[in-house]
Amino acid sequence: MKKILFILAVLFIIRPAPASAEIADSTDVYLITCAPGNASYSIYGHTALRIVIRGTDFDMAYNWGIFDFSTPNFVYRFAKGKLDYMLGAYPYQRFLQEYISEGRPVWSLKLNLTDTEKERLFTLINENLKPENVKYRYDFFFDNCATRVRDIVAAAATDTVIFPEKEKLKSFRQLIDPHQKVLPWLDFGADMLLGLQSDRKATVSDEMFLPLFLRDNFAASVIVHDGVSEPLTGPVETVVDFPPSSAGAKTWMPQAVLWLLFLLVVLLTFVFRRPGLEKGLDFVLYFIYSLIAMVLVFTNIFSDHDALHLNLLFLGINIIIPVLFVMLFTRSKAVKLSRLALTISFLWIPASLIAGQGINPALVPLVLTIMVRLFRHSGFGKDL
Repeated sequence: MKKILFILAVLFIIRPAPASAEIADSTDVYLITCAPGNASYSIYGHTALRIVIRGTDFDMAYNWGIFDFSTPNFVYRFAKGKLDYMLGAYPYQRFLQEYISEGRPVWSLKLNLTDTEKERLFTLINENLKPENVKYRYDFFFDNCATRVRDIVAAAATDTVIFPEKEKLKSFRQLIDPHQKVLPWLDFGADMLLGLQSDRKATVSDEMFLPLFLRDNFAASVIVHDGVSEPLTGPVETVVDFPPSSAGAKTWMPQAVLWLLFLLVVLLTFVFRRPGLEKGLDFVLYFIYSLIAMVLVFTNIFSDHDALHLNLLFLGINIIIPVLFVMLFTRSKAVKLSRLALTISFLWIPASLIAGQGINPALVPLVLTIMVRLFRHSGFGKDL
């Protein structure tokens, strides 16, 4: 989940993973976990594998989190679920230096693998590094830099990796929420786009899409060797440590801004009523909400990201609004259609509560704002 310069991806051609039985017994494999950063692409942390051949200068990081910002139509491909990530291999010290420069802690866990399991891991990594396999279709919850490490380690095991059990499981939305608080507007945007799929409970295996959960769950897991259960990893070791940032995120900002917007719209609608002012207000609001409605249609229907599907916010900000945007400036009235849109908007909160979809508090004033104008055009408030 860490942006790396795309050019580094070609380094795997120069330094492939070891794959011979002769060196497996002198090789150590580590799970490397990097703390979340403050940039949008780094707030969830990052994961990689480190392979060291003792007695040589071979010390490589294997990173499934490489992507290219220069990819044509990058934002569209990401939203559509068509963005490819790739595996790259490059010197561990170069990998580590990026996190030191950003002031982000790094932890290491030595994997307790037999020589046979190491050989199998090397073979799987080499297979991943083939040109036809080096890229994969990224999915934030189910196929990312952390899940790739989880799966390749489990596949390398000669018997079974047993993950810890937990009594209380969280939803995907609940798992990512603490990470997103450092960027309140990103948190708001994510909650606006995520659908019911993100509100289902994540299993212990599922929650390892987040690097910190991968680290902690690996540390609590066991691996079976010759019928005997052993710890999957050694203890967590701190490679780089930094004090936590003292700067607090203004988590209240989206709510404050949107409640102020709601208050302004209420005043302009029911107190300072001016036909010209209201027409300008309608143009701005209906245009913005029309864009949001169309984005919700796109993410609900056309995106390949399952987590964006079944998003009930499409009721609160519904597809009738773009139609009204056109009608309000081509016809004098759109009363019946405004009433229909208002009725559908009313269904959003009860439907979300019944279905169990999480609601970001800032979404409430966002929806109420357009409902005020829908009410105004429904004929109910013409005498107010």
